[in-house]
Amino acid sequence: MAARPISGIVTGTLIFFSKSNEYIYLLGVLFFPLSLLAIYCIAKKILSKELASLITLLYSCSLIGTSIQFSSIMLNSNLATIFFLLSIYFIYVREKIIISSLFFIASILSYEIFLPLILLNLFLIKDNKKRILFLLLTSGIIIIFRKIIQPSIFVNSYQRDEVNKIFEFKRVLQIAVFSLKLFFKDLFVGIYKGLLNIRNLHVIEILSAFLISFVTYKVFSGYDFKSNLKEYKKIGLISFLSIMFGLSIFLFSSYIPTIFGFDNRNLGAIRLFYTLLVVSLIVYSSVKLKLGNKITSAFLAVIAFLLVITNLSVKNSWSYAVKFNNEIFTKLNTALQSNHIEAGEVCLKYDIFNEVKTNPRFTLREPIFYNNWESPMLSQMNGIDPHKIHVYNIERKADCNIVFLYKNGIITRIK
Repeated sequence: MAARPISGIVTGTLIFFSKSNEYIYLLGVLFFPLSLLAIYCIAKKILSKELASLITLLYSCSLIGTSIQFSSIMLNSNLATIFFLLSIYFIYVREKIIISSLFFIASILSYEIFLPLILLNLFLIKDNKKRILFLLLTSGIIIIFRKIIQPSIFVNSYQRDEVNKIFEFKRVLQIAVFSLKLFFKDLFVGIYKGLLNIRNLHVIEILSAFLISFVTYKVFSGYDFKSNLKEYKKIGLISFLSIMFGLSIFLFSSYIPTIFGFDNRNLGAIRLFYTLLVVSLIVYSSVKLKLGNKITSAFLAVIAFLLVITNLSVKNSWSYAVKFNNEIFTKLNTALQSNHIEAGEVCLKYDIFNEVKTNPRFTLREPIFYNNWESPMLSQMNGIDPHKIHVYNIERKADCNIVFLYKNGIITRIK
């Protein structure tokens, strides 16, 4: 966590106190509603409370970066979002350059997803001297920390950015293709799968989706969209450019932009500005096409309903993934006892990729046991001593002497 000291301190604190109570670690999830509060409060200062509420609602239900919402270990993305929003607030509303710079630095030292968006901060500053001050102060402190302080203080210091990747043409082309796929295919696939999972929702969840969409319609059926038309166009353009800048972080890393799996955790900036783009584009287009408030508010209500339903499906898929992981490790514990295995390295084999693609209970390929770092907690929660037995997914470690196969809900030893 050396490159992200702020989120590292918060995460480390939660881990330290969770030794006495494992549920303390789940407090990391609370940073998502805190980010929603920041979005609403700051959007209300710039727009209206009605639009601020709509933006907050659609952001909270977005299909982009669902790990940010449902994973407690992704508090770093929410911290970065909160600090970035405060940075924008102190530039655009309060015009406090130094305070804004400090919040931007805090955002980058929590998670780097907003780093390219320094261009947005510079754009919002009107005075050239203040622009230079912001740029020098922000970039100077970040560079000093990354290049001098971090290697000197932290023994196991590391960098996640790989600047040389920007010169790999195939890599750049891959990012472009995956980005287009994300916006023009994956989002619609996600909504479709979310609607298919509506049969797994509780009646109360479905009713809440209808209620939210109805309230959305009532609020905006009499709303004056025409008064700030130029502002919507400006926000839409800024949001579009911010999405382009936000996607550039993938050019400097080994990640790819996708809404599927745990890799979607890098899309915090895209989630924010895509929400702003959708709202501004709908409002601006409806006014230009003279659709009227009834049609515009009905369209917003339909979008709200689809996103709420899909988000509830994703929530249930995350809950199912937790049960799936616990079931595997509980049955593995029973199998270990039956085979009188008390120590050593154990590999678990199951078709994880087929599972997340074909199991209808998964919406966006929610994370099930795959990485080595997931094993100790899952082992401890399900009766396996992680200090004596180290469990690996065979996809990550193929040379285990002991291998168990999980298939059709049954675990059998195959090696």
